[in-house]
Amino acid sequence: MVVDADVILRYLTNDDPQKAERFESFLTSGKKASLTDVTFSEIYWTLRSFYKFPKTKIIHALERLIEIRSIVCDLELLQSTLVILRKHNVSLIDAYNAAYSILRDDRRVLSFDRDFNRLPGIKRLEP
Repeated sequence: MVVDADVILRYLTNDDPQKAERFESFLTSGKKASLTDVTFSEIYWTLRSFYKFPKTKIIHALERLIEIRSIVCDLELLQSTLVILRKHNVSLIDAYNAAYSILRDDRRVLSFDRDFNRLPGIKRLEP
């Protein structure tokens, strides 16, 4: 089954302790929940824009989240994304695209966005 952002947001923010506890029980039940990359992005965006969490706190929370055994995700890609995001002043999506490029042994990104120039090992190309 796929987990929606609202469930994880309740868990990470504990703004509804009863719902956070229900998800905690799910996580310890042995059941699995798939976390899509789009949902991962939505969680980051919501924590940053609505909850006003600092970037470092969000990264730490997401690192812990994707390590939970009950959460099924593209672990290598999301971990790499968070490493780039932590080290460089780029957006989550730019970090994700850079990580995707690196993990596919391409290291090229077709973009007009000069933020990619700040990422070591990434070659930005314009069309």
